[in-house]
Amino acid sequence: MPILPLMVFVTVWGGSGYVLTRFSGMNMLAVVLICTVVALLLGCLIYAVLARVMTRYDSSMNKMDYEQAGQLGYISISAVDGAVGEMKYVLHGTMRSIGVRAETGQQLAKGDRVIILKVDKGMAVVTLFERENEQL
Repeated sequence: MPILPLMVFVTVWGGSGYVLTRFSGMNMLAVVLICTVVALLLGCLIYAVLARVMTRYDSSMNKMDYEQAGQLGYISISAVDGAVGEMKYVLHGTMRSIGVRAETGQQLAKGDRVIILKVDKGMAVVTLFERENEQL
């Protein structure tokens, strides 16, 4: 983005310098000063306009927007007693899946609702999600 205001500065500085030296009776120092001020003003104006337009719809990625911990999902491939399974969850409107490992003695059956506690090396640590007095 900084290249366009620089190009505007150089173009306006040269153009206004040519016009002032050719069609006015000013000395060279006055021409250089006037051209520099005019070119700086226009360059700054172009920069401000471009910065406003380009950042208006800027949706930079925020790490917290893609945090997997705390996501609610369901088991799609069951995992029993240390085996690896899979869970599916929705993040920003997209269905995603991640591998889960059942803790020793734990059974994660297909369809169980789980919450991701943390993700370590691409494998999620989950716990079963239970609501009190859940009515279906």
